[in-house]
Amino acid sequence: MCGIVGILGGDYAPGERADIVRRMAATLIHRGPDGEGHVSAGACDLGFRRLAIIDLEATSPPFSNEDGSVWSAANAEIYNDDELRPWLEGRGHVLHTGVDTEVLPHLWEELGPELVHRLNGMFAFTVWDQRRETLALFRDRAGEKPLFYWQGRNELVFGSELRALLAHPHIPRAVDPVALRRYLLHDFFPAPLTPIAGIRKLPAGHLLLAAEGRVEVRSYWDLAEHFVGPAAASSPAEIADELDRRIARAVERRRRSDVPIGVFLSGGIDSSAVLAHLADQLGPGVHAFALGHADLSFDESRFARDTAAFFEADFNELVLSESDLAEGLRLVGASFDEPLGDASIIPTHLLARFARQKVKVVLSGEGADELFAGYPTYIGNRIAGAWSHVPGPLRRGLIAGARRLVPVSMGNVGLDYLLQRFSAGAERDLVERHHAWFGSLDPDRHAQVLAPRMLEALADDDPFGSARARLDGRPLPDPLAKLLYTDFTMYLQDDLLTKVDRATMLASLEARAPYLDHDLAEYVAGIPSRLKLKGITTKAILRRAVRRRLPEDVLKRRKRGFNIPFSRWLLHGLGDELRVRFAPDRVAARGLLSPSGVNHLLDEHMARQADHRKPLFTLLALDLWCDRTFGDAAPIPISSPS
Repeated sequence: MCGIVGILGGDYAPGERADIVRRMAATLIHRGPDGEGHVSAGACDLGFRRLAIIDLEATSPPFSNEDGSVWSAANAEIYNDDELRPWLEGRGHVLHTGVDTEVLPHLWEELGPELVHRLNGMFAFTVWDQRRETLALFRDRAGEKPLFYWQGRNELVFGSELRALLAHPHIPRAVDPVALRRYLLHDFFPAPLTPIAGIRKLPAGHLLLAAEGRVEVRSYWDLAEHFVGPAAASSPAEIADELDRRIARAVERRRRSDVPIGVFLSGGIDSSAVLAHLADQLGPGVHAFALGHADLSFDESRFARDTAAFFEADFNELVLSESDLAEGLRLVGASFDEPLGDASIIPTHLLARFARQKVKVVLSGEGADELFAGYPTYIGNRIAGAWSHVPGPLRRGLIAGARRLVPVSMGNVGLDYLLQRFSAGAERDLVERHHAWFGSLDPDRHAQVLAPRMLEALADDDPFGSARARLDGRPLPDPLAKLLYTDFTMYLQDDLLTKVDRATMLASLEARAPYLDHDLAEYVAGIPSRLKLKGITTKAILRRAVRRRLPEDVLKRRKRGFNIPFSRWLLHGLGDELRVRFAPDRVAARGLLSPSGVNHLLDEHMARQADHRKPLFTLLALDLWCDRTFGDAAPIPISSPS
């Protein structure tokens, strides 16, 4: 993987634009420690940092066509470049390296923007066509690789991470109130929103074209179009066999590398199936990396260990103590590119650093839950349907009584935590219920937690606006399909893939997700919902597809999150740090949050009256990012609503 930056247009003194591009690229050295590249071509400058995976001795891009009129810089792995190269060479193109992304400027010459439909891969790349004075940006279908952009009066600035754009002297740093509210609800910033007003994320499956002073952003791929597909006409046995073949092909594509590769292994069905296919293709000795916890209620490393032994893998386990997690928080917190309220970014980064000692590429199980219906919230949604028929007063009485009887445990997904999450959304509509369960701070709490000036700016805002927009006008066949599509385009794109990208790239490690192969994803989308969620069995058709490959205990294992003991950690010392961070004067100086609202959450947690692990980590991540972006407790400018 790599990092890209660029500037199109703008009013600069000679050499100034190139200098800024180099400074922007320098912020991404963790994404590309193996080399750098730069090109000035007319009205555009491109910068590049390289993490060498294919053809290690090749010079660093940007790459051009034969006459230097088309340039491309890419943060990408193009898995089918071996199919594209012969076609291009047959049409007279000359390729000088084995680097997969060298095909891009030549494909542009042949196909223009339509080239994206020929690609199988994960990517965020740009093409600058100097003759046509056209710049194009592309982001992969699922959103594995990030791409940010900002449009000024007469310039367009873009880069792989927010930090690169914030190194540009022309871009103002004002917080977007709407984006911040979405973050408090979801734990992440739904594309195209970012915390900084005016800076946008190019959404997954989209491209941007800039030409003749105009900028156009449009979709080129949408999973919603595939939820009624050919699988519906097949039997469950036929679907399972086809799934197994497609997973095998996706793993085979993603194991291509000139450096050592391995797999992140949890012992659950998703990563175990990836290991099964990788071991089938490569034989014994596949490098497998897993986490253990000193806190035994969070430790599931024995499952990963047993699975690795079954496939004769080279098993590598990192056991995390509370002090390790504290160090992980320091490392990640000091590097937050944008706030992310997902505490599992800490162990993910520590595991990435651990794996990087042996390999440069890992395969992971991301995407399977969103495609095959793996989350318990999908079961909860069905239960909520039946729950809605219980008379309202009785529902409220049962919930209140259960809360009195069940103590606050601060454990790993305890009964009290599940009860709290269920009651938070059970009586809402499909969209609000789902995001109340998945998210962090319920909109009812926003009035308590946000500063008055923020609330004033949000007077007409629907906090669920991003989620509702995902479903508008899309003819998805049933409630489960709507939830899967929403999670694929929001939670997967803007939380999980953001987490994995940042956590691994901070360690200069490349992560690849076979389940996100678009040929596989399109096929899975078209499998009827009844085969994905059968009663209370999640991922039913996936279990059937891989059952001959996996041990029985893996197939029966229930979903467990990649969690850390953050609730208890707060009680054992981190809470004191949060007392300092959330001191009323300091929170008031920031100008984004209400001191009393924030401290009320902390007080309740510290008194064991409620488990506020999610909102407190969400607020901590925001504060750490503010430190990095604006300085310690500095007043923060906000913009008018987006």
